[in-house]
Amino acid sequence: MGDGDVVLRRVHADFGDYEEDVIAEILARLPVKSLMRFRCVCKSWRALISESYFVKKHLSYEERGITESAHRLIFMLDPPLVLDYEALKSMKDDDYGDGDGAGAQFAVTQLDFPVTKSIPDSGNRVAVGSCNGLVCVQVDCEAIMLWNPCTRDSKILPEPPRVINSEYWYYFYGFGYDSASDDYKVIRGFTDYLAKKIMIHIFSLKTGSWRSVEDIDYVTLIMQQGLFLNGALHWLYNLPEGCSRILSFDLETERFQKTIPFPYDAWFYDLLIYKNCLCVLACPTGTNTFNIWMMKEYGVKESWTEVVQFSFERYAAHYHDFRSYFTPVCIFENGVVLIDEMGECERLMVLSNLKEKEYKHVVEVAENLEFRSVIYRETLVSPDVHTYKTNNICR
Repeated sequence: MGDGDVVLRRVHADFGDYEEDVIAEILARLPVKSLMRFRCVCKSWRALISESYFVKKHLSYEERGITESAHRLIFMLDPPLVLDYEALKSMKDDDYGDGDGAGAQFAVTQLDFPVTKSIPDSGNRVAVGSCNGLVCVQVDCEAIMLWNPCTRDSKILPEPPRVINSEYWYYFYGFGYDSASDDYKVIRGFTDYLAKKIMIHIFSLKTGSWRSVEDIDYVTLIMQQGLFLNGALHWLYNLPEGCSRILSFDLETERFQKTIPFPYDAWFYDLLIYKNCLCVLACPTGTNTFNIWMMKEYGVKESWTEVVQFSFERYAAHYHDFRSYFTPVCIFENGVVLIDEMGECERLMVLSNLKEKEYKHVVEVAENLEFRSVIYRETLVSPDVHTYKTNNICR
């Protein structure tokens, strides 16, 4: 072989790498549903889209707004029913009609829930967390599954460690991502009312196993699902003195903390995220109003700011404790609040325009099903780390 042939082969190899990088850059900017179809174009594209580096690149582009964001809201799991979060967010003021709640409802999509020997076709399904497109689902207080509703990939976790039998107990959960170790972790806590004890187990997706972590002092939690933000999970708990506090769990250090301050001492009812900040939901005693406070600077008490206040006077006459029937799911940039209403014979998802005091029914469910809504992103993240390719196709 002459020197010219060697040069030509090197040029072709260099061009091939360049072409591959360009293709990866273009594909990383496309929505997940398009990428799922493009996996069938050729073997090299299928390998590229399955590559761990590409999955992280696509996720990063979505977070930075380079790739069009696609969020969905699951409000039922039996069967899984989903609303287009982006359509809700982009709703304009004149879409509220006469403001009495009437009007066209949003389209609802039914998903196929993965059914296996361990996960039956029926059962009490609860979404206990969502992170980077993965939804953590607990079934019948026993089986735990990680599920990507967009790619339809799922993984059933090994059975958690057994705990002592008690008639007075409940589980609480959390699910999030530890960026320091590039690992997804599931937390399951067992609270024994009688023994005044809490036991904690943590599952690492990277190791594929459960282990015990440091137990914490007994507290009365009022949230079953932990809220993931800033690398930590957060739950509300009540104190005997008549006020609430936040319990947080750092996924990197795997330690609990009770140091996040509140704006003032009172009962708080829920946690949510607004503009990537931690928010608390308060209902002042003797009023029919909800107040939402946002901590603009994480961990700084002085940064708490009241961002939303809304009244439920129209419900107070119908419910003994209306606070137990209404849960704000999220706040949109325009100040509109999506509320989950739990009636006696029906369940509604309602958009409330607080400024104009108007509301609109988004969807109505005939049955009163106790299920906490969860928002997930459409991503390529797989619940099974072994599905990723180890060779770096993208450079």
